[in-house]
Amino acid sequence: MATLERLTTRISIEMTGDTRRYLVSAKQGDKATRYIVAKLLNNGTPYVIPAGARVAFNVEKPDRKYVYNTCTYSGSEVTVELTNQTLAVAGTAYCDIEVRTGDNTQLITSASFTIEIEKSMRNDKAILSSNEFTELEDRIAGHIQNITGTDSAVKKAEEARKKAEQERNAAEDERKTAEGERNTAENERKAAEQVRKQNENTRIIQEKKRQEDVRQALENTESAVERAEKATQECVEAIQMAQEYESQAENYSKEAESWAHGGTGTRDGEDTDNSEFYSRQSKNSSDMAMQYLGKVEQAGEEAVNKIKDALDMDAPDFQYDFETGILYYSGGRFVFGMNNGILEWGLAV
Repeated sequence: MATLERLTTRISIEMTGDTRRYLVSAKQGDKATRYIVAKLLNNGTPYVIPAGARVAFNVEKPDRKYVYNTCTYSGSEVTVELTNQTLAVAGTAYCDIEVRTGDNTQLITSASFTIEIEKSMRNDKAILSSNEFTELEDRIAGHIQNITGTDSAVKKAEEARKKAEQERNAAEDERKTAEGERNTAENERKAAEQVRKQNENTRIIQEKKRQEDVRQALENTESAVERAEKATQECVEAIQMAQEYESQAENYSKEAESWAHGGTGTRDGEDTDNSEFYSRQSKNSSDMAMQYLGKVEQAGEEAVNKIKDALDMDAPDFQYDFETGILYYSGGRFVFGMNNGILEWGLAV
């Protein structure tokens, strides 16, 4: 589709100064074909429009209606479209250009200039003049878009909030579960610690008792050993006495046998061969032998009893062998004797 060539009028406008007449001419009713490129000046030097500013074209039309339209800009040059409404009425239109900061905290307006709008040969009623505010419409549309975008953002934010709340609730439930598990584990730990302390106390008590038992046993053992050593010494002495008695008994027995067979003897310093005397002497020697044998038996019994009392053993479990010097008891034997004047004794299996 073919398009019409744009017609551009270039003008220079001081930001300060009086109204400049008849800078631009245009034809009534033209549309989307006429443009003005206005270069803004500050005492003859370019007035640079800051980035982010908004530029608007203000027009008071010949019929006292108004146009307030948005413009584009680059550096100090502003491009203004002479819209169908700007050129709707023939006559002189009064115009200026305003520059606003993006946050509306600052505003500056150029000097005014006029546009002479020549009457069109078309029917004027075909064009209905009205106010035109593209700047306001653009801003309102922008606000509506912002509101729409804000509403969408609010909805997204609400969804994100709900999701975050759900995640927070889930995390809280997990925290409560973990806290419950931690409390359970802590209670179990405390119970285990209590059991450990009780076991430790029991162990300490048992250890003290064991040590006391060991100490008492050692003490009893030392006491028993002392008693056994003393009893063994007395036993050895008794056995030695019994052995002497046994030796005396053996001598008397031999002497009695000698007298019984008519052996010779001495009587009042003289040899005698009196049979009756021999017989009486033999009987006396036999009686002495029996008496000493009894003493041997008594000495052995006393030795057994001394050892029994010292070692807390029963007398029937002991039996002494005078020939070997070993004291036997049920399940083993108790050996003692003198070795170079030193008492030696012990248990042997």
